[in-house]
Amino acid sequence: MTNLKKLPGAIKLALFVGAASVVPASAVAQDAEPAENTSAATLDRVQVTGSRIKRAEIEGALPVTVITREAIEVSGKTTVADLLQNSTFNSFGSNKPASGSSAQSMSELSLRGLGGGRSLILIDGRRLPLSPQFSEAGSDLNSIPLAAVERVEILTDGASAIYGADAIGGVVNIITRKDFNGVEATVGIGNAQYGGDTESGSVVAGIAGERGRMLGGVSYANRDISYIRNLPWMQGRRGPSSNANNYYVPAVNPINGNVSPGKFISSVPGGCDNPGFWQDGAVCRYDYNLVAADTASLEQKSLFLRGDYQITDDWSVYLNSSLTRVSSFGRFAPTLADTGIFIPAASPNNTTGQDVVLKHRFAAIGPRDNFDDTDTYDTTLGFNWQATDSVAVDFGIRRAESKFQSLGRNYVNIPIATALIQSGQYNIFDPLGNPESVLGAVRATTGRDSFFKEDEIYAIGTFDLFELSGGLSGLVVGAEHHKQDFADIYDSQSEAGNIGGSSGNSSSGSRDYTSAYFEWLLPFTSQFEVNVAARYDSYSDFGDSFVPKISLRYQPLDRLTLRASYGEGFRAPPLTILNSKDAFSADSVVDADTAIAYGQPPGSTLQIDGLRVATPDLEPEDSKQWSAGVVWDPTDWLSLKLDYYNIELTNSIRFFSAQTVINRERNGTFLPASLYTVRDPVTNALLQVRAGYANEGFIETDGFDFSAVTRLDLGAYGSLRNNLQVSWINKFETGGPNSDTTDFINTTDTPQWRATLLNEWEKGNFSLAWAINAMDQTVSYTEDYLVNDLGYTCQDIVDFGYLSTNCGNDKAYITHDVSVSYKAPWEGRFTIGAINVTGKEPRLDQFGFTPPYYNSSLYYGIGREVYFRYTQNW
Repeated sequence: MTNLKKLPGAIKLALFVGAASVVPASAVAQDAEPAENTSAATLDRVQVTGSRIKRAEIEGALPVTVITREAIEVSGKTTVADLLQNSTFNSFGSNKPASGSSAQSMSELSLRGLGGGRSLILIDGRRLPLSPQFSEAGSDLNSIPLAAVERVEILTDGASAIYGADAIGGVVNIITRKDFNGVEATVGIGNAQYGGDTESGSVVAGIAGERGRMLGGVSYANRDISYIRNLPWMQGRRGPSSNANNYYVPAVNPINGNVSPGKFISSVPGGCDNPGFWQDGAVCRYDYNLVAADTASLEQKSLFLRGDYQITDDWSVYLNSSLTRVSSFGRFAPTLADTGIFIPAASPNNTTGQDVVLKHRFAAIGPRDNFDDTDTYDTTLGFNWQATDSVAVDFGIRRAESKFQSLGRNYVNIPIATALIQSGQYNIFDPLGNPESVLGAVRATTGRDSFFKEDEIYAIGTFDLFELSGGLSGLVVGAEHHKQDFADIYDSQSEAGNIGGSSGNSSSGSRDYTSAYFEWLLPFTSQFEVNVAARYDSYSDFGDSFVPKISLRYQPLDRLTLRASYGEGFRAPPLTILNSKDAFSADSVVDADTAIAYGQPPGSTLQIDGLRVATPDLEPEDSKQWSAGVVWDPTDWLSLKLDYYNIELTNSIRFFSAQTVINRERNGTFLPASLYTVRDPVTNALLQVRAGYANEGFIETDGFDFSAVTRLDLGAYGSLRNNLQVSWINKFETGGPNSDTTDFINTTDTPQWRATLLNEWEKGNFSLAWAINAMDQTVSYTEDYLVNDLGYTCQDIVDFGYLSTNCGNDKAYITHDVSVSYKAPWEGRFTIGAINVTGKEPRLDQFGFTPPYYNSSLYYGIGREVYFRYTQNW
């Protein structure tokens, strides 16, 4: 809370609103307020992300990018996730709502490409609760109502010494609105080319009196589902699943004796005639593109309230509270029997005269439909006490909880289906002809009930210590106690592994941790200052952590600032991983031996029997980070920033996917002892792949962030603002004592750079915005695999139909967003615009991804989105 009393020995006035504020399609540069003599001024101090010391400063020792409320309003975005995920700092993309995903409604942010679990998200300086639906233990950006946001501050530097665990890649601080008088109502609609239309609306009301203020609001945002069949590059393409209706020779797993499909025998006679099925030579296939969705729908409803009241001259109380419900619907192809169904030779459903394994698609049951609901509750009650002119105390309590529930319809109980198929009661020769009584006996409904709960008690003391030549030396000392509880409960049939087309198992856990920290500002001169911080955390489940940080700021000239920092960080092993159980997973992989055994081309993508293996002995990650930068304002209308960062993460917690396990075994590189493949001793086809998490080696990355901001007064022609942000990653290396060091930059979907250029012109009541979003284009997995591994030429790939004519041409991926706004005389504002106005398609990769063949973390597949928005103020 901002102290409203006169500040003794106030330091130089320069409210931190300034410099280059850049985010794709939404950035607006801000004017820095001029410095003034404040020896007798009554001021508010501003607390900036990256420091707990409230102060007035133009450009701090740490790089902070600010997205203002004005920038949010002209962005065309309807959610915080949409606002942030095109940021240049979201280097390699991050999880978005996707149909068919166990986290289909979740959106996260991955700063510096380090993952959502290493990117700390704050609400008014306090941690956003973690999402229980995602094993990486990141925060869900969809739980934040955009209408409640005043501004977003992005600290692109490690900050574990200030905020604790997870702040390795950086910190995003969502500052909610508080200084608002009146009523504001906004409505909007958007139409996308290939599905995913949007609706949004909000009402915000604020009042302020002599001793207090209060703001509340409600908001709504909805994005429709989009389907694979509507994507232009999928026209004429069938989803070639061999899990349709085919007989296979049984393959026996030598580890557990389970039977799975081996070599192909034949398709089921007459069983490939139903809609959606098609005969591909001897193999029956199912076209899952007919019903499967690409992006899941997302409906967000929010209620928020915040206020503060000055009880006495020295005491004030504040309350922040919000409730958000996110509902999502995803649809994907009908259930398959993941590991096949054994049919003895004597079964009426067996025409081969030998024991077989059936790969069958239960299309008669209907498509799998998932309905997800996430409720996020967040309430903070706190007090501010101005103990003396130089001592202030902030203390309070907080409860944050994310509750997730999922309901899945039209799944299949495999043991029941197996019995009915073996007896002949379920007719595999005419699946759609089965009576409803049989289909009803096979059909199953799945359920999942999860939560992540965090209770917090905190106290922060701020001390004005003494005057130095550069101003007042300030000290912050704080302590926190947290209790975290987590549970992820699946229905009993899923837990028993009886449900086809689904995976996962229950887990739960809890931990307590206590933290103590300090931060000390030392402005030795008006040009040079030092900030020192350290934090100690004690965890109930894995031990202690101590991390320091030091940052320097030197301003040799009025228009030139130099800055540098060094810090250490850590990330606690996530409860979601520590306490998980082994769970089945149907994994899509590329493996030549398995493809040949199944009668497919060596490069085919196949679905195999996978297992997610628990890892209860994970250790925390550690990091060391340093940065250096320069800020130069050569003229009143131009501001330039250049910052270098270097992050080294050791004891990295990483997920070894099924494909990674396969590749590591093939190349003879490091794998944890618990992760390996099981293969048929005759054909060498995969029978099982054990995938999971483990500590391994290091991640080291470094790069540059550049910003250029211009503000031009064109006189009678209005004003023009230009804002360029470029993030360049020099390297992103991983390795360890038992594996080679690999630099992933410029490999598939790890772009070396991202950039945005926002141009805003304003004259009178009219304004025009044009944002250019650019990203380095990397080689696709398809091209890399076929050319580098198998020796084909680029023209071969084009002729095969795997890529379009841009094979070998890795040009930048560029999209354009435009909007036009008009401020009406009655305090209204009209905005019409288009996101991706040229309808740019995502970069396609047929082998790297199953349909619709693009990386949804980096791209959206909805094409051009035209929107209209109206805002009215009273």
